[in-house]
This record gives sequence, structure tokens and C-alpha cells, in this order.
Amino acid sequence: MYHKPYLLENLISHTEYNMKKLIIGFLALTLISSVTISNVNNRVFAHTFSGDESASFLALLEMIKTEAHLAEQNLGANVTLAHDHADATTEHLDANQTKEISERNKRVSDELNSSLEALKNAFNSTNPPSASDVKDKVNNVDAILGEVLSVRIDKNQLNNVTVKALVVNDLVGETLEHYGEAVGHEESNKSSESNNNSSTSNSTMRSSTSVGVNSTTSEGGNSSSVKIVSEAAYQTAQALSARIIDLYKDVKSAAVNSTAAEKVQPALETLKSDIDKKVPFDELDHLIDSTISPNLNSGFNLKLKLE
Repeated sequence: MYHKPYLLENLISHTEYNMKKLIIGFLALTLISSVTISNVNNRVFAHTFSGDESASFLALLEMIKTEAHLAEQNLGANVTLAHDHADATTEHLDANQTKEISERNKRVSDELNSSLEALKNAFNSTNPPSASDVKDKVNNVDAILGEVLSVRIDKNQLNNVTVKALVVNDLVGETLEHYGEAVGHEESNKSSESNNNSSTSNSTMRSSTSVGVNSTTSEGGNSSSVKIVSEAAYQTAQALSARIIDLYKDVKSAAVNSTAAEKVQPALETLKSDIDKKVPFDELDHLIDSTISPNLNSGFNLKLKLE
């Protein structure tokens, strides 16, 4: 019996089967390689943030939100102030921080930038924006900040007591910085530095009024209040001092040193009260250095380098 055609047919079929297996295997290997490379790239480019970095970023989000809401609140009474606050929403957000967000989620990074730009640009037209327009834009900023928070801050750090206490500490520093700008503290310091070569008599005269060129003095000789030279910065300092108290209440019970932690809240309330009373900058600075910072440091074991 003649079987050669049958054998040839089997040989061709077997060869085709092996080729299919080879192709399927190659495709599977390509897919696995692509996934592996993608995972490696994610590990290479995704940054793991420390507690300090996360705290600084959380403080940044608080700053942006504060300025956005101050823009909305001032619109009806003072559009110039509202414009200043809208501009300030991007003041602390730099290219590196935007890149960090983009590493986690590019869409969220793009929407954050576009939302902030939309709020700023609303004040750049000839006519002031409507209250409803600004409200919508501020709501958009709030919404995207919530997404930024979820993609940029790991959940374990978001709930970490030390990180929360560091946020309070960072915002205290921002409050002091804005208050200094509000009362012209930096300008006064620069003026003093430029006159270092003045005569001794002039130095003595300046030292007698070292509380600041904008201060007023009561009959007893004690400084009572200072003149505000930047209303926008003053409003930011006020808003931050109020927000800090709320944030601290959330973390206070988790302190490692309750005695120190108990001293922080009344000091933060004094900080807010002193800002409202427009006390000289040095008094506010002393309150922070002598009471708030050391007790925050001890209460939550922050390992801060204190002055």
C-alpha cells in the first residue's frame, strides 16, 4: 500500500502546528517583557516621599486652598485683594512639585495647573468676574486638590501623626512669613542692613525703635499694634492661624508627650489673637520660638532643629 502522500500531509500539519506554537510563545514573551519593562520604569521614575516631604506638600495644598477661598471671599468687597489671592494660589507650586504629581498621575497634574490658571485668568479681563464664576472655579480647585491629595500622598503618611504635626509646624512658619510681609518686616530689615555703617548715635536711635518702623506705641511705652502694609498677606496670616488650630485639634490626642502637647493649643490661639491685634512682629516670633515650636517638637518627637 502506498502511504507517502499521507506521511507528507502529516509532516506539513506537524510543521504548521510547531510554527503556531512558536508564534504564540514569541507573542507571550513579548507581552511579558513589555509588562516587566513597564514595572521597572515605574519603580525607577516613581519617587517614594519621606514624611518631611509629604508634610511640606500637605502644607502646600493648605496654602493653595486658603488663597483660593480668600479670593472668593474678597471678590464682593475688594476685587484687587481677590486678584492678589488668586495670583498667590500658584506662588508655592513649582515645576518640581508639578513633576512629582505628574509622575503619579499626569491628568491630575494637568488639571491642577489648568484649574489654578483659570482662577487667575478670571481676574485678568477688563471686567471683574462674577461671584458665580469665581465660586465655580474655586470649587474646581477644591475638587482637583482632593485628587492631588489621593495620588500624591501615600495613605499611611496621610494618617501618620508625625506628618500631621509637621504640617502644623510648616503652616506656623508660613503664618509668620506672611505676617512679616504684612507688617513690612523684611523691608525694615533690609533698610537696617543697608545702614550698618551709620554713626553710633544713629544706631542708638534706631535701636530705641527696633520694634519696627510701622509700630505704634501706647502711653506706657509698650508697643500696641503695627501698621499693615500688605492687606493680602495679612489676610493670609489670619486665615492660616485659624486653620492651624483646627488641624492641631485633630492630632493633639495622639501626642507622645501630652504635657508638652497641652501647651501648644493655647499658644496657637494666642498666635491667632496676636495677629488679629496686629502685635509687633518680634512678639509673634518670640511666641513661636519660645512656646509653639519647642512644645510641638517635644510633644510629637519631631526632631526639629530649633533656634
